[in-house]
Amino acid sequence: MNHLSSSIGYEIKRIRKEKNMTQAELCKGICSQAEISKVENGKNSPTIDWLQQVAKRLKVPLSMLFEDHLRSDMYTSYDQQLLRLLQGNQFEEACMIIDDIKNKIDYDEIKFLAMYYEIIIHEKRNFRTYLETIGEFKQLLMHTSLQFKSPTLYLRIHMAIAISFIEHEDFDSAENSFQELLRFNYDTIELKKVRIKILYNYAKQLSEQNRNQLGLEITKQGIQESLQIEDGQLLGQLYYQRGYFKKILNRNPSDIQKDFTMAYSLFRTFNLPVHEKILLEKNSSFVLFRI
Repeated sequence: MNHLSSSIGYEIKRIRKEKNMTQAELCKGICSQAEISKVENGKNSPTIDWLQQVAKRLKVPLSMLFEDHLRSDMYTSYDQQLLRLLQGNQFEEACMIIDDIKNKIDYDEIKFLAMYYEIIIHEKRNFRTYLETIGEFKQLLMHTSLQFKSPTLYLRIHMAIAISFIEHEDFDSAENSFQELLRFNYDTIELKKVRIKILYNYAKQLSEQNRNQLGLEITKQGIQESLQIEDGQLLGQLYYQRGYFKKILNRNPSDIQKDFTMAYSLFRTFNLPVHEKILLEKNSSFVLFRI
């Protein structure tokens, strides 16, 4: 699977649902319903001939099926720029980009992204309390088109609310937020990747509350789902997390060694020196070998 296939699949699904068409109606005479499902979920790469037939059935120009790819690239570019400026506390520069998006960009999901960062900047500049920030996030979530047009951002905002509750030790509210997040329908690879981040952050919350047995189960789930979709983005952190929970719960030392050693190997593979350093400072005796 690649980014283009994933974005084309998303756009086919979006247009199909917009036209109240089922997968069976769309695929009739073109392919099997199973194939349509795989394309929509980014698991299969469609041919141009296939796309032409689907575009004709959807009654849209072929170019429209590539619209999401172009929009997604622009979204990613702005997201990376704003995140980098935010991490560097360059709030004025970030606000200039946000204003530029508001005045010049027509894509709703990119406007929503700008609003998301604007809320965060306001809190970081002490223009808002954390409860006011959560209120603004919740208002943003009420936009009816947000969940449909940018489900990953929708989930990201929900997760930001949950993490904010954790940072201010409102664990009951954080628990409710995570439970709501886990009920969401994660029906694409991109959304499944977001779910793994949610599981990771949920386990961190459980660690802070000393709910270690549940934290271990959530971490196991995160590892399993990462392996299922072959996503290594958080796999090292999850193995570290699982080793940590097993250590706290006094589980089999050889199992703890396996998890910390796997985490170390993944941190080395993905060039995460900060994570590697923390692991070795706190748990070097559990690492079976060093590269």
